[in-house]
Amino acid sequence: MLEFWFNPQTSLVKKLLILSVIAVTTAILYKIQPLAVDAILMFFGTGIIFLICRYCKIHFAAKKPAGMLYRLLTWIPIAIVLALIFKNMQGSEILIPGAQGIGFMALAVCLFSPLSLMHKNASKQES
Repeated sequence: MLEFWFNPQTSLVKKLLILSVIAVTTAILYKIQPLAVDAILMFFGTGIIFLICRYCKIHFAAKKPAGMLYRLLTWIPIAIVLALIFKNMQGSEILIPGAQGIGFMALAVCLFSPLSLMHKNASKQES
């Protein structure tokens, strides 16, 4: 999930282009069928939880990638996103609210991890 954003080999222009595509797509979906403000904030929070779990995986669980902690840190954000998508399902409509929620989560990940735009984080990810 969103590993291109943290990849130091991905150029800054490409990262900003992908960020703008995500922002425009999310804005268009919001215009079509807006989510409630509390749902948007929950998806933003899920993006922050994703960043926290990713940080913990890199720094605390990287030595044992087949271990239970690593797997748990991988599945926590996925489970939260799925729960929020099904919670915000309106009637039988799941596509637009789900895609919009994932877009808001991706925006949160991109906005709250600005150091990923620089190539200086390569040494910490490789070790």
